[in-house]
Amino acid sequence: MAATNAAALGEFRHVPINSLRLDALNPRLPDRYRDASQARLAETLELGFEAYAVAESIADSGYFLSEPLLVIESPDEPECWIVVEGNRRLTALIGLTNPSIRKDFAESDLWEAAASRSGLTGDNLVPVVVHASRESTHREVGKAHVVGKLRWQPYAQAMYIAARVAEGRSFEDVADLLGMPKSKVADMYRDQAVVKQAQSNGLDTEEIEAAFSLLTVAMSSTKIRNHVGAPLGTQLKPGAEPIPADKLPELAETITWIFGSEHEEARIADSRQISQLGNVIANEIGLAALRAGDSLAAAKEKVHSAGMDPLDRLKQRLEAAKNALLAASDDLGDFAEDPVVVALVEDLDAVMEGLRTLGAN
Repeated sequence: MAATNAAALGEFRHVPINSLRLDALNPRLPDRYRDASQARLAETLELGFEAYAVAESIADSGYFLSEPLLVIESPDEPECWIVVEGNRRLTALIGLTNPSIRKDFAESDLWEAAASRSGLTGDNLVPVVVHASRESTHREVGKAHVVGKLRWQPYAQAMYIAARVAEGRSFEDVADLLGMPKSKVADMYRDQAVVKQAQSNGLDTEEIEAAFSLLTVAMSSTKIRNHVGAPLGTQLKPGAEPIPADKLPELAETITWIFGSEHEEARIADSRQISQLGNVIANEIGLAALRAGDSLAAAKEKVHSAGMDPLDRLKQRLEAAKNALLAASDDLGDFAEDPVVVALVEDLDAVMEGLRTLGAN
């Protein structure tokens, strides 16, 4: 089925393995690899994405012709093709056919044995679907790796969304492209923008990229967003920095509390404690305790000792919000097309998405 759908959008061909090139713009690769050599890209993908398992399958069972690679013409090399979809499979093929590259792989002896079994060379032909442009592959790639069964890690998904927005698409356009809610697209865009801003201000984001879903849950917390000054995703203009300059210290400390640092342990053990962290941060006593080096449990205890009951407060706020929304629903039908009302409803949808995310964790 995948081959049929792909062929409908591009031209099906068979091309030599040695004419294929790994994609330096692959969303799974950090920005620092954008100018990397093919050998460096192959080493990174082999190490981080378990390409050997694919190579072993190819060596023992052959290459599945029903899974063509999606390619575009290389702008730099005639008769060569950049693989937009299928870089893990291409890494496996490179490892099996290119001895100068596989010798630098982590377990080169295993690769040598697999290459001997496969009998493949760079001249062997593999199926591809040639697309006219990278843009024409977006729907297939996004459906497979952002919302489909072959999903990338969350950070790669967010980077893919950011790349589509950078091309001039609106959040609504990307949502339509991927079949996702607009609020979810906007929030993922905001979250990757937080990482980018942190990087540009010298903060270590390696742990964030590896555990990006923690940041996603954190940005679903109104209290944590307020602490760092982050907007709802739908309120962030594409290209704008999400965190105000005067809130960068708060961003730095929050990142440390969630992910830890070289000199400090994280204050949470998993995503289920994000809402607890938000409650503590929103309280002056709790915030002071965290800044003094207390654990999350110790900071919570200080908040409770001060006579505050976060559960009672939560119940009261949710009850008030429910009553306000019920009252608003009485008038909504008369003003459903008003632009301000539409924008407010979209913001409420984003808030509810955040509540659902926090509740699931």
